[in-house]
Amino acid sequence: MSTPPVPVLASASQAVRAAHDLAAELAADASARDREGRFPYRAARLLSESGLLGIRIPAAYGGAGVDQRTVAEVFRVLAAADGALAQIPQSHFAFLDALLVAGDETLRREVFAAVLAGARIGNAASERGGKTAADFRTRVVQSADGPRLRGTKHYATGALGAQWIAVYALLDDELTVVFVPGDAPGVRLADDWAGMGQRATGSGTARFDDVPVAAHRVIRPWTQPAARRGWWLAGRLAHTAIDVGIAENALHDGLAYLATRARVSPGLPFDTPGDDPLIQHGVGVAATRTRAARLLLEDAARAVDLAWNSDDDTDVREARLVLDQAKAFAADVAVEVSGDLFSWTGTSATDDRHNLHRHWRNARTHTLHDPNSWKYASAGAALVRQAQEDRAAGDRG
Repeated sequence: MSTPPVPVLASASQAVRAAHDLAAELAADASARDREGRFPYRAARLLSESGLLGIRIPAAYGGAGVDQRTVAEVFRVLAAADGALAQIPQSHFAFLDALLVAGDETLRREVFAAVLAGARIGNAASERGGKTAADFRTRVVQSADGPRLRGTKHYATGALGAQWIAVYALLDDELTVVFVPGDAPGVRLADDWAGMGQRATGSGTARFDDVPVAAHRVIRPWTQPAARRGWWLAGRLAHTAIDVGIAENALHDGLAYLATRARVSPGLPFDTPGDDPLIQHGVGVAATRTRAARLLLEDAARAVDLAWNSDDDTDVREARLVLDQAKAFAADVAVEVSGDLFSWTGTSATDDRHNLHRHWRNARTHTLHDPNSWKYASAGAALVRQAQEDRAAGDRG
């Protein structure tokens, strides 16, 4: 039986509508995927067949060329259905953006055509054993048969089943991104991710044993002009959207349990637990903070879009400031709401058969990508520096 062609989404509105359609299908099995804890091949296939993977590709190459605000909305919608599944395409979009700023025409056309046909780009960046996750030892080395990629990566989210894998590797001691076909000889992928949360992301081990490297598939996005180096901000924006979606998912499921299963505590004069003003207060706080996180996400998305289309370093700095604030707040809210829901729903909600704890496990695991306190500190440092500069400019005037 032939596979139906992947739809090419032509606008932002089509992209958001497709995200809602896919989310409705994914939500029903989200808990089961978490319990299974293996890479969700069927869900990943549905993602590819939705056409969403190609929405960032410019119209000149056959895509919709949507802005970062639309991409962030897609991530939020998907995460509100399944916070783990939504993380799989995060690297996909980040490396599409890297191609837009640093890929040559041959590589762009090669990868973009594959993506529009449903291909996915996986991630192979982080390593273990070094002082930091950015202490890279994976290298492109010269051999008698040409350049070869050698190294081992961990937390390779989205690499399983991906048609392309973007690998951080050193070439002559310079950090590069190497695009490798997922089925290239020497690529070894293991579904050995064992984290307590984000279990259905397949963030396992990727080994590259003398994998052939084509010269045009090596890019250096960090060498672009400063404003264009802001491409990585979009990746953080997607992480922020995932945190917001996880909070919304937890709020939705907590309210559903409260309305259908929770019981009134003995001795309280209420017909239903939802009549308790203390529970109403807790729900109100959670809902307000979740809404505020969503609005901050939208604000950050506008700033990232401005930076993306600007040649002014000031716009990049402003986008980083707003994004630091949005990311830090969304991370806090995701963890708080997914934990606080149990204070409204009671002891019975902790029963493993309900699997409501997956929201907290997903939030707690995902929000460890960045040290959250440093996001607040980064935003504060930027604001203090700006105040000092404004004061100095006033003194000179």
